[in-house]
Amino acid sequence: MRLKKGQKEAVLKWIAAGLESDEINERAAEFTSPFNVSRGQVQFYRRTRQIDIEAIKKGDEYKALNEGLALKTERIKKLKQLATLMESDLFGGLLWTEDVKGVGSGDLAQIIEFEEFNKPEVDAYRGVLDDIAKELGERVLRQEITGKEGGDLTIRYINDWRDHTALPT
Repeated sequence: MRLKKGQKEAVLKWIAAGLESDEINERAAEFTSPFNVSRGQVQFYRRTRQIDIEAIKKGDEYKALNEGLALKTERIKKLKQLATLMESDLFGGLLWTEDVKGVGSGDLAQIIEFEEFNKPEVDAYRGVLDDIAKELGERVLRQEITGKEGGDLTIRYINDWRDHTALPT
């Protein structure tokens, strides 16, 4: 079966993604104009279009690394949106939530209404703020103390408290 231009491009992309002929046919069945490829066609395209397939792979890798949530600015933007939603929820009156419990059983059972601090959402909000700070590089994950110019740290013990020359100035 001779493929149309759009179908051929789709097959090349699927081959570049590492799909086998049966997986390609599953996707091809859902295509706008469904089609089918043989194992021989797939092998032919792999053999004759190797350069095209490599270019598609590199293009897809570049796109994956340079679009959407792969970009720091996009992650920060999404985290800020989430933080804003949580702020409006929490500071809009849901810092305390209403809850109901049943106490007792039978005729003596009572329903008690009470307010409870919304700790899970506050913790989640704090986590989002922490994630934003980490993305911005404002959280020190580890501190390392070294000596002069990154060398070993030298520790001197002073035995006489009157030896002021040994103290750093």
